[in-house]
Amino acid sequence: MNQDATISTQAPAKSSNRNRWFALLALLVVTVGGVLGYWRYAAIYPSTDNAYTGADIVRVAPLVTGPVTYVYAADDDKVATDDPLFDIDSTPYEAALRNARAQFDAAASAAGTAGDDLKNAATTLEAKRSALGDAIAKYRDAKTAQNKGDAPSQELTDALKGWHDALTAYTDAHTAFSAAQDKKITVTTPTTQLRGAAAQLDKTTEDWVRTHVVAPGTGWLANVTMRPGTVVQAGHPVFALIEGDTWWVDANFKETDLARIKPGQPATITLDMYPGLKLDGTVESISAGSGAIFSVLPPENATGNWVKVTQRFPVRIKITTPPNPDKPLRVGASADVTVDTTAENTEGKQ
Repeated sequence: MNQDATISTQAPAKSSNRNRWFALLALLVVTVGGVLGYWRYAAIYPSTDNAYTGADIVRVAPLVTGPVTYVYAADDDKVATDDPLFDIDSTPYEAALRNARAQFDAAASAAGTAGDDLKNAATTLEAKRSALGDAIAKYRDAKTAQNKGDAPSQELTDALKGWHDALTAYTDAHTAFSAAQDKKITVTTPTTQLRGAAAQLDKTTEDWVRTHVVAPGTGWLANVTMRPGTVVQAGHPVFALIEGDTWWVDANFKETDLARIKPGQPATITLDMYPGLKLDGTVESISAGSGAIFSVLPPENATGNWVKVTQRFPVRIKITTPPNPDKPLRVGASADVTVDTTAENTEGKQ
């Protein structure tokens, strides 16, 4: 009787131990399977959170030197191509223009009928330049009358359109004047002097026009700090224009992830600033050098103390999702990028 009780007690104990081993074995299998599955997924869908949005940035720089007399735009304003940004004092350029015009008139009179085409083109150019001055003055008055923060008035809208029309007309006249200078003409001392005077008139007219600095493209202004009285130098950038036509993400992937990444593969992008928003993208290019190589102080690996560090290479991902006005993109925003390396490469192999 006691022997039977002992056997019956040992049987459940052995069964319990066996179940524990099965449970541990199952847990080990699941763990190993999960690790292998994650490793495989990470290899097929490489991702990184070391990524930032980007767009084309144009550094706005005047082409002539002088003190600023009027500023039309402010920080974060959206502008279109050829919208006025600021004016530079045109007094010295007007004096140079009057001198060039006097020399041209004298040379044209000495050249006689041989310079008729140039004289007619110069007359049209001066008329369009004068109309351009009237247009910018009208726009300046309308801008001054506009209260900050108010929607653009009809007067301001009309003045801006008038400026664009006047600028287009001037550009056409300048093109015609340049073409007239290139026409063949009988070479004599008066005609040679006329060509020289025409070239000088061309330059001084353009210098005067350049005192009215306009937007080189459509986008948002950034870092606008100038005020009337600020002296600007020709060729020195004064603020930036962020163009919003094309957006991308520069994703810094580990070098161990690059083997499967190819241009043309689709990618998924999420932004920290808009939780829950997913953007579609396409791999455009992979940098030929690591980010460390192009740093101010590149690493010197040929030293006695060396520690191997996995390098990161910039991969440019073009954002293909149409822009959302309610959630505008901003340059430098943090992003997470995942590339689908199983997709076919549609843009050729790198």
